This record gives sequence, structure tokens and C-alpha cells, in this order.
Amino acid sequence: MTHYLKDFTELLPKRPDLDELKAELLHMAEAQGMIDFLWSRAVSKEMVEQRVEDELTSIMTANMASIIEERGLIDPDQMDFLGFVHEDPDDAFIAAVRDAVQVSFVYDAAQYAFKDQVRQYERAQKKNGQREDVQQLVENLATAHPALAGPSTMHALDEMIAGLHASAPWMSDVSTWLYKALRAQYSTGDTWLNLPPVILIGPPGCGKSTYARKLATLSGLPIRVLDAAASNASFTVAGSDPTWNKSQAGIPLQEIAKTGIANPVMIIDEIEKAGTATASGGSRVSLPDALLGLLEPSSSTSWECPYTRRTYNMSQISWIMTANEGEGIPAPLLDRCRVFHIGYPEPKDFADLIRKQSAGRIYDEVVDCLITRVESAVANGHPPSLRRIQQLIDEAAAVAQDPVLH
Repeated sequence: MTHYLKDFTELLPKRPDLDELKAELLHMAEAQGMIDFLWSRAVSKEMVEQRVEDELTSIMTANMASIIEERGLIDPDQMDFLGFVHEDPDDAFIAAVRDAVQVSFVYDAAQYAFKDQVRQYERAQKKNGQREDVQQLVENLATAHPALAGPSTMHALDEMIAGLHASAPWMSDVSTWLYKALRAQYSTGDTWLNLPPVILIGPPGCGKSTYARKLATLSGLPIRVLDAAASNASFTVAGSDPTWNKSQAGIPLQEIAKTGIANPVMIIDEIEKAGTATASGGSRVSLPDALLGLLEPSSSTSWECPYTRRTYNMSQISWIMTANEGEGIPAPLLDRCRVFHIGYPEPKDFADLIRKQSAGRIYDEVVDCLITRVESAVANGHPPSLRRIQQLIDEAAAVAQDPVLH
């Protein structure tokens, strides 16, 4: 079963269509009862009978003739091209005219409603701003409900967590926390990925970012990775006013518009290096400041985008941040996130990792040598990073493929 975030944003009104509106109101009138429907719109029985009399005592109007023909109320041989012959109408003919008159009142109501919808549509279009790119993004976001994706069943969730734990057993505390949080959510029928915001703090190369990417990959969700050290301005996440030069929507909103998925996984690497930034007017525009409104449940459900000037429900995004150290992370950000301190893998974890990553690439003897070398480094207090281990495996595999020179 596919879930959709139906309160993602206020949908743009559909371009009005008079024929559709006539059909809709006519269906409502027939379901409610024609007399009651017309009475609720200030059309009395007396008004209906007066118009019936007018139609019977003069040549029938083209409008009335078209309704009677449309509804098949009278046999075609009773009609001529000027209208209907009705010098001496019988009861069936009078009933047909009465039916057509009532329908004409319904169509009059549709005309009034149509004019009102046209005004609403024009106001909504004007509200969205004049820039073509802003209009296009709003159209993409506000014409359909984005989907909520992730493992579709509790069993699929179990398999995802098992795969995640197998890839990084030294981070079992994180996997256990994720499992408990998601099982509690899934037990209520909300079977999609929606993680509380989390920060993974640990030394470089301990597997934080790899773990976050593995989680997103196993969940089947779209992934966007931001480097906080490379761009610390809030505009990266929140977007900027469309009147500014080179303005654009924030990356999370762009991702939702592009994929049609309301709960992508957003990974922010080295959040402690985001620092602070101040606009010319003195307001704070740093990345952590922009994140606060997106992480807080009370504000993320109705988050206002400065680029489109509309509000969106961004509460389903999963935020995973990494940091090499806790110093430098603003306290308000720490307060809104679950924080885990990650260490390097244990010797056994290193050995399992090396065997798994080198399987089919290098000889077992070389694998054993690499494991011995890594275990020695760990024993001496200098555990290698996972990146360095991967480099060693790649180098050994390259040597093994070199041609033998005679």
C-alpha cells in the first residue's frame, strides 16, 4: 500500500472547467433531491413553475431545447429546429419541460460557482509570484500529494535493520535505537521511513557517513548529502527570496519536487564546521539556524519556504548529521537531535570488514596479512580509518592484477 502526505501543502486550485462543474452540481442535485437542492440555493417551487409556464406559452428557448435533447426527455420527432411544438402539451411533455427548467437552474448555479472559482484561481496564480521558475516549482509541489516511502512491511523493516547492523556491528547502539523507533511507528500502521533527527559524532574514518548512506540505500529512499564545511549558509537548506539574484528553493524542497517523495534522507556531513553567518541586516543565516525550524515537530509541519512563499509539511524528512567532534555544534541543534558517539571498530569488526570487502579480489594470504597489519595498528593505539583500509584493499587488488614480468 502506498502512503501519501496529503497535508504536504495547500494544493493549487484546479483550472476551472464549466462543463465539469455543471455535471458535478447536477449529480449533487439528483442525489440530494432536486427540490431540496434548488431550495437551498433560494430557488422556490413557484419560481420553477413560473419559468415552466413561460416556456410553454412561447416558443421554447434554445437553452431549454438543448437541455431536453441532452437528457433525452422527449422523442426527436416532437422537435423542430426552432424548438418544440407544444400547442396542446400533455402531462409527459409538461413534466419534461419542468425537469429541464430545474436543470437550467442548476446550470445557473454552476455558472455563478464557475465565476467564483475563476477568481480564486487567478488570485492563487498571482500569489505565487511572477518568476517562471518559482511558478514551475510551485506547480510541481502543489498539483499532487507526494508519496511516503521506505520498507513497506514490518518484515522488510527487520531485513533493513539486519543489513544495516551487518555492515557496521560496532554501531549497534545506533541500529538498536533506529529499530525501536521505527517498530513503534510501524506498529501504528505508518509503514514508511521517518527517523527522528540524529547526530553521529566520531573520529574521521570510523564509518559515520558510510553508515548513514547505507541506511538510506537500504530504505530505498532518495538521498541528498550536504557538506556543511563547504556551504554553511542557511540558503542551502531553506532557500532564498525569489527577488534575490540567483535565488532558489532549498535542497530538501528541490528533492521532494524532483522525486515526488515526501520523506527523503538528508545527510549533512561535518555539521560542527558549519559555523555562523550573518546577513547584511544583522540576522543570522547559518546552516544550523535554518535547520532548527525543520527539525522541530511543531514548526516543520507548517514550514514556510521563502522562495515559493508557501508553507509545506516537511516533518517526514529523515535528518542524519555527522561530526568529527561535538565542539562547534550549537546547543539548540544538539537539543533537537539524538546524539551518538561512535568509536572505531573492534579488531574482530576490522577483520570481518576486510574479508567482506576483499572477497574475490585478493588472495586469502594477502587478506590475512592485511588483517595482521590492522590488528597491530589497533594494538599500538593507531586504528586505521575505514577509508585507509579500503585503500589498502584496492592497492592489493591492483598488484594482484599486474602482469608478471619475466
